[in-house]
Amino acid sequence: MNQMILQQQPVISCRSFAKASILVVDDDESIRKLLKKILERDGYACDTAENVDKALSKTAAQSFDLIISDINMPGKSGIELLKEIKKRYPNIPTLIISGIKDVTTSDSAISLGAYDYIVKPFQKNQVLISVKNSLRRRCNELQDRFERESMEKIIHTQTNDLSASRLKLKKILDGVIKSMALAIESRDPYTAGHQMRVARLCDAIGAEMGFSSENCYWLKMAGMIHDIGKISVPAEILCKPSKLSNAEFTIIKEHPETGYNILKEIEFPQPIAEIIRQHHERLDGSGYPRGLTEDQISIEAKIIAVADTVEAMASHRPYRASLGIEAALKTISAPKVKLYDPYVAETCCLLFEKKGFEL
Repeated sequence: MNQMILQQQPVISCRSFAKASILVVDDDESIRKLLKKILERDGYACDTAENVDKALSKTAAQSFDLIISDINMPGKSGIELLKEIKKRYPNIPTLIISGIKDVTTSDSAISLGAYDYIVKPFQKNQVLISVKNSLRRRCNELQDRFERESMEKIIHTQTNDLSASRLKLKKILDGVIKSMALAIESRDPYTAGHQMRVARLCDAIGAEMGFSSENCYWLKMAGMIHDIGKISVPAEILCKPSKLSNAEFTIIKEHPETGYNILKEIEFPQPIAEIIRQHHERLDGSGYPRGLTEDQISIEAKIIAVADTVEAMASHRPYRASLGIEAALKTISAPKVKLYDPYVAETCCLLFEKKGFEL
C-alpha cells in the first residue's frame, strides 16, 4: 500500500481491520512466532523482524498498518524504533509488548506515540483487543484528518472563486461559515447550537459597546466558528460523559491553534483566524494556547471569551447539568480573579440583567 495515498484517504477502511498488515519486532524468536500465530489466526497479515534495523528495512520496502515492538533488544531499543517510526512514518501506529513493568518506561513509550503498552506475559485476547483498538483509533484519526483537510480545501476553493461583489462575498461566506459551524457541531450533539448562541451574544455585546455594524458582523462570524479547531478532536473526547483526563484536556487545548491554522490563509476583512486563536486566552496569562495577557489579547477575542464562558455554563453538558445564567454572570464578573475584560463582562451582565437578552 503506497504511503502517498495517505494524503487522500485513510490507510485502511474502518470495516477491514482483519485485512490489516502488522509487523512484529522482537529479538525473542518464540515471541515472534507466537504473536504471528495469534494474529494470523485472527485474519491479520503478519511479518516479523528480530531487531530495529531489520524492522526499518521492512517498513521502507512495504507498508504496514500497525507495528508491535518489544523494548529491550540487541542494538537499538524499541524506544529508538518508536522515534524513527514517528519521524519517518507518522501514519503507522505502534503498540508495545514488553517484559519491562517500569511505569517510567511505559509512560515514555506512550508519550512517544505508542497506542498501548502490554506487559509480558500477555494473554491472547489482551493482544487482539489492543490491536483492534489501535487500528480503530488510527482509522478515526486519519478520517478526522481527511475531513479537516477536505474542509480546508472547500474553504480555500470557495474563497478563491469569490466574486468581487461585496454582497456576493458576504452571502458566500455566510454559507461557508454556517456550514462549518454545523459540521463541527454535528460531531458533538451535546453542544449543538453552542456556536450560534455564542455568535448572537457576541453580536449583542459588540453593538452595546459601540461597534460598527460591519465590525459586529465579523465579530458574529468569528463567534460562529470559534470552535472550528475541534474538528481535529476525537469525537469520543468531545462526547465523553465524565471529566476529561489531563491528556484528553491537552488535546482539547489545541483547538484554538488548529482553528487558526485552518483559517489563517483566508483573507477575511477582519483578523478572524487570530481572534479565534485567542478566544481561550485570559487577562492574567492563565489561558491558552500562548498565555497572552491584558492588551496582548484583541477586544474581539475578549468578547468571545466572555460569550463562550456564559453560554457554556448556562447550557447542559454530558458531564453536568446547566449551572444557570446567574452563576455564569458571577463567574465573568468575579473581582478576585482577573480573567475576563471588566468592560466586556459588565456589558454582558447589562444585556441579561437590564435589557432582557436571552440565549
